[in-house]
Amino acid sequence: MNTKFYKKLLSVFGKNQAFSLVEVIISLLFITTILAIALPKLTNSLAHYQTITTVRQLVSDIQFTQQLATKSEDPYAGYEIFFKPTKEQYLILHGTKTLRTVTFPNAVDLAGTNLSQGGKINFLSFNIQGNPLNAGTITIINRRSGKGYFIHITVLTGRIRVDTT
Repeated sequence: MNTKFYKKLLSVFGKNQAFSLVEVIISLLFITTILAIALPKLTNSLAHYQTITTVRQLVSDIQFTQQLATKSEDPYAGYEIFFKPTKEQYLILHGTKTLRTVTFPNAVDLAGTNLSQGGKINFLSFNIQGNPLNAGTITIINRRSGKGYFIHITVLTGRIRVDTT
């Protein structure tokens, strides 16, 4: 090995044990600049992830409620999902009992629904066969990018389809 190189390296770095104030300030400025460039991209990515996850969870909860309705033995106590756009949440209900409450993250907006059944607004109801009693669309919007997601529900088949703007 090249021992002269190592001796030279030790003599140069061995004398200087600390960083100067100028070196520290330049390093901090460099790190701050990198963070200022990268941070908006990270927050947009997080908002996108939260929106996609919320849409997937809602579709999963609709399918879950359909399954609960099919295995129910009580034809009079139906399963429903009640959407509260002003509170950014929805509730899964069995009769008057709340089974689950889901609140959306801050980056996700429950813009609204056009679901209505028998005078009930923002309700998605299922019969004992698991079919939705009403068709409609649920609109979810990413607050940071403004991108919209539309969850379409078909009456007779119970098919759930997600479209984007």
